[in-house]
Amino acid sequence: MAITQLQKQAIIYQILKIQGVGPVSFWKEFNRTQDFESTFKAFQSRFSIETSEDAAKIIEKYSQQGITCIGFWQSEYPVQLKRLHDVPPLLWVKGKIELLKNPQIAIVGGRNASFHGIKFAKDISESLSNSGFTIVSGLAKGIDKAAHQGALKNHTIAVLAGGVDKLYPQENADLYEELLAHHLIISEMSPGTEPIAELFPRRNRIIAALSSGICVIEAAMKSGSLLTAKYALEIGVPIFACPGHPYDPRTRGANMLIKDGAYLLENIQDILDQVGLPQQPMVKPIEKTAQEKIKVNALSQEILNALSHTPIRVDELFKNFNQYSTEQILTALSELELKNMVCRPNIDVVTLR
Repeated sequence: MAITQLQKQAIIYQILKIQGVGPVSFWKEFNRTQDFESTFKAFQSRFSIETSEDAAKIIEKYSQQGITCIGFWQSEYPVQLKRLHDVPPLLWVKGKIELLKNPQIAIVGGRNASFHGIKFAKDISESLSNSGFTIVSGLAKGIDKAAHQGALKNHTIAVLAGGVDKLYPQENADLYEELLAHHLIISEMSPGTEPIAELFPRRNRIIAALSSGICVIEAAMKSGSLLTAKYALEIGVPIFACPGHPYDPRTRGANMLIKDGAYLLENIQDILDQVGLPQQPMVKPIEKTAQEKIKVNALSQEILNALSHTPIRVDELFKNFNQYSTEQILTALSELELKNMVCRPNIDVVTLR
């Protein structure tokens, strides 16, 4: 009797749960046998593991929670990941799985990002997503977060180091929920896996392999972003690096990439010149209902009218709008931040997004 897709997934799930066994070990055995059951028996003879029937029940339980398991042989599996030497045998996804079929560009960078770095990441993300690319990043602080935010009107994919149900960092909780509702979150690690340090390089190789190009913004000399670029180089994915001030340690890694031959990134055209415009994405941009459209009250609108993309001190707003109380102004600013209309790089200044 033919083995089912669920049984195949369960076999791989059980094998990858063995301590010290990863994709390389799985592929070494599977390439030898070319058979799921024979591969399982080979690992079962060497390790004490439970039957695959138990794993099938676990996978079905996750499915009921909206978490889908995709095996490397299934049509939903992104073919571009097969460029890796250690192809993830399983992917776990939550959200719009069909986004995996869209053309993708990755945007990565430092967590301790500057105001201009964050603004550039959002702007380039928005431009690329408006052009038909789905933006891929890692849901970290700083540049990753800005990259996802820039693509919220279209589509974005977050690749996590731990399970898709294990948000990190917690400060991105609102963004995480937005991605679950309208976008996609993926991981090669099974649900429940904590995002420990050794898993982030594995996350980075998936970001690189999914993408038609990697944009690096504000990467320090020793950073995960440079590791993502290394993985991209290994599989022939073009690297685009945004130059930075030589005195800023946050940009030295990106500057080094340019010295080593990465494409200099100043605007979207630098990317399109190399990868071209994508074909029409399979998933259309999000269309908000009238009820979901942003409403701005009188004070908030006055504040927006007074702002530009040049930072202004918050105490200047207090002086300019002295007819309102400090509490009213701070409340309006907080509401505008939640609506992604203004940005506060620190507590003292504010700017338009």
